[in-house]
Amino acid sequence: MSSLLQAFARILRQPVVRAVLLLLTIGFIAVALSRQWENVAASWQSLDIAWSWVAMATTVVLGTYAILIHSWRILLSGWGGHLSYGSATRIWTIANLGRWLPGKVWSIGALGYMASREGVSGVAAAGSSVLGTLLNLGAGLAIAVVLGADGLEFIAPGFRVVSIVAAVGFVVGVAALPRLLPPLLGAFAQRRGLPLTSQHLSANQLWLATGLNLLSWVAYGVAFWMFSRAVTPRISGDPLVFIAVYSASYLAGFLALFAPGGLGVRELALGGLLVGLGMAGQGDAAVLSATSRIWLTVLEVLPGLLALFTLSPGQRAALRRSQDPPATPSR
Repeated sequence: MSSLLQAFARILRQPVVRAVLLLLTIGFIAVALSRQWENVAASWQSLDIAWSWVAMATTVVLGTYAILIHSWRILLSGWGGHLSYGSATRIWTIANLGRWLPGKVWSIGALGYMASREGVSGVAAAGSSVLGTLLNLGAGLAIAVVLGADGLEFIAPGFRVVSIVAAVGFVVGVAALPRLLPPLLGAFAQRRGLPLTSQHLSANQLWLATGLNLLSWVAYGVAFWMFSRAVTPRISGDPLVFIAVYSASYLAGFLALFAPGGLGVRELALGGLLVGLGMAGQGDAAVLSATSRIWLTVLEVLPGLLALFTLSPGQRAALRRSQDPPATPSR
């Protein structure tokens, strides 16, 4: 089974395969929209953006970034790594640009690399970047299945049981991490030739970081609900369902490794959930998917670009080299 998974992962890493999958996804969305074009066109024509709601939603998203940055700093400090909030913000926002590269691994690698350039140990830099991503994904899944259990039960009977199992599994997994991480990091350090660390994450630090990640998904969902009020006020639904829908669609886009920034996949999942739950018609769902994509893309890319311009040419060149695959020796 592992060999099959490895072979599948190698296939997905091929640029041609990723491009084909992305084109198929976008094509599927285009066909779906063309069938509902009259509804979509009517929704676009009646679009009247309430900019005060957009401003509030944007403020919440930027505040969520601050929460996630602090969560990462907590993980770093657990392994003896320390960064000022300014340095951590610069590194995190630049690494966030990696979402727009196929594979999503660039973001994790850049986070660890730039932290190590600031004097953080290799174990702390690598461990915090990987663990932070895993905690965030797990927290997002827990939020989606727990808060969306009532609504998603109508789409997939038995979802309530799945939500309970997922929530329990997430809590058990986080509780087990303080015991699992030291030997795993020790093996990683030996394999990479890094010095062993004598300091490890405490249970309190781990739970605090987990709580902040859970809070970040709630905040993202609230911001999405606010944005929906600004763009498509006809879409109805409890804010908790908006949080679940946003989390589920975002995770779908993130896990589609072939799609930069989850492009196409996130919109497909978002529209399908909004319509399937009876929250919106096809037209309004398509409008909200498209406009929220533009809004969130600006908020994801602009801070990283501004931070990237603060780096020296040498620092930018070193960052690019850190992401290059190792050269194949000539024969």
